[in-house]
Amino acid sequence: MDGLHGTVTREAESDTILEIDVNTYRRISEFVGQLKRQEFDGVENEIRDSMVKTITELTEILIRTRLEKGFRADDLELRNLLDEEEYVLDAEEEKRQRMKQVVDATSRGRTVLLEHISQLHKNRKVVVRFVHGIDALTGADYSPYGPFREEDVATIPYDNARALVAQGSAVRVNWID
Repeated sequence: MDGLHGTVTREAESDTILEIDVNTYRRISEFVGQLKRQEFDGVENEIRDSMVKTITELTEILIRTRLEKGFRADDLELRNLLDEEEYVLDAEEEKRQRMKQVVDATSRGRTVLLEHISQLHKNRKVVVRFVHGIDALTGADYSPYGPFREEDVATIPYDNARALVAQGSAVRVNWID
């Protein structure tokens, strides 16, 4: 991956978010994908795996460095963030807004709003993939779900998903909107 180390170094040495190629993460992903598809024997296989590990670590350093700057940057500087980085920052902003909402509701004695927030959270649905087959279950929303076979994917209430993941019967699947 020509230039990745240099990009990471320049970004780490700068106090501002630098302008970089808008396709940076996609190009890295394509390169890593090509590497992983190649079959080697012995030492060559170890070299490939080491390259993938190094590229992954450099990519993580790059995105962490840029996001740390993004958390404290002004609007002018934020224009240099890539779409993938803005995706992460948007989630951070949503987290801040939710925290403020809970603090405000608590400090203003708005118990009904807090109960509503709690119910929204508990009743939200998440997607899981079943690692083992399970019998039908009654969801936290009192609706029936299942039965499920191994590798089935389903949308179920958050509380049920959390319990199934904790017991090793399912894994959470993250969908991008």
